[in-house]
Amino acid sequence: MIHPIENRYRTEISSIFEESSRINKMIQVELALAQAHVDQGMLTKSEFDKLFRAKTKVTAELIKEIEKETRHDTMALVEAFTRVSGCDKVHIGATSSDIVDTTWALQMREANQVILADLRILKNLLLRKADETKNLVCIGRTHGQRAIPMTYGMKFALWAYEISECLEELKRIKFYGKMSGAVGTFASFGEKGVLIQAKVLQDLGLSIPLVTNQVVSRIFVAKYLYNLIALTSVIEKMATEIRNLQRSEIGELAEPFFESQTGSSTMPHKRNPILSENLCSLAKRVRTNILPALENISLEHERDLTNSANERIIIPETIILTHFMIKRMTRIFVGLTFYHDNIGKNVQLDPAIFMEKRMVELVTEQGLGRQEAYSLAKDYVSEERIAPESYIGLSEQIVLKTIESLRAID
Repeated sequence: MIHPIENRYRTEISSIFEESSRINKMIQVELALAQAHVDQGMLTKSEFDKLFRAKTKVTAELIKEIEKETRHDTMALVEAFTRVSGCDKVHIGATSSDIVDTTWALQMREANQVILADLRILKNLLLRKADETKNLVCIGRTHGQRAIPMTYGMKFALWAYEISECLEELKRIKFYGKMSGAVGTFASFGEKGVLIQAKVLQDLGLSIPLVTNQVVSRIFVAKYLYNLIALTSVIEKMATEIRNLQRSEIGELAEPFFESQTGSSTMPHKRNPILSENLCSLAKRVRTNILPALENISLEHERDLTNSANERIIIPETIILTHFMIKRMTRIFVGLTFYHDNIGKNVQLDPAIFMEKRMVELVTEQGLGRQEAYSLAKDYVSEERIAPESYIGLSEQIVLKTIESLRAID
């Protein structure tokens, strides 16, 4: 195996994109077309039954053997189906893209259902973490510098919100097939073409496009991959924060580390955030797939083949790696360790974090102008130990409201 997606980053979604699964879905599309022809009187029930009984005998091996002659994978499938079934009534009126694009839609829809299920698990886990840490005061940081106190619950609530938005976008995605023939005119299907396409796509549970040319517009593929890539960027954001908070100089939390695990081949004390680093690395790779997805939108005339080769790579790769990242991020949060002593120490490390509090007091209690109060507060360092809990604003209320709102969304 050359590509690590085959083993190292493989998930259960991978099987959806294996050759045998793709062929089975192409057969499913051909049978849906044949059934539509039966309904319209173009095929007999007997002819359809021959095709249906042959579906398990149309193997990848047979198709590959025929493809050596045809040098056309869809035509090889049609020829294999015809030989095995003894019925030369398969693929009537269809062009290759009718089968290929509809098969892609079936694969993406099936994979998306798995992604949605695991994304809900991650979202609910983040909400639970937000609730557990809604009162865990920590120092907020901007530009890598200490800012003012907040709570860990705020971090988790924001992440849950972002994941929820990604989830809602993926729920709204439509997966379009097509059965409109060459250049999308239905000419090969005659006057019943629109009915045939509607029947096929409804039977397959896919959305019906308003218009196509020879292919389904690649804007729909690009939109789906973009939503997945945006999701991986949110995962990368969370992983980056975990990596930073696990730094030796901060040490507020740590990703899971097993007793038998090795941190370094030479430094026994190392506990490296390799799971989070792995997610950041994969996010860089997945993001590159949006470029060919966007370039695929612009095909020549009614279609060319410049999208085909790269889609065999970018569609399964983006989907599988995104799913892997969801599952790994979930694993990290399940085993996340908090170091409460360091969290408390870091929030009390610099009294200057209360300069903003002092500035506001000078304005509201002593009547100073805002700019004058700002100048005076810059030199203010409290001698007393101010309880950070007294300056976390509406952190708890924000977290609780976020939890309530997001739990109300399926």
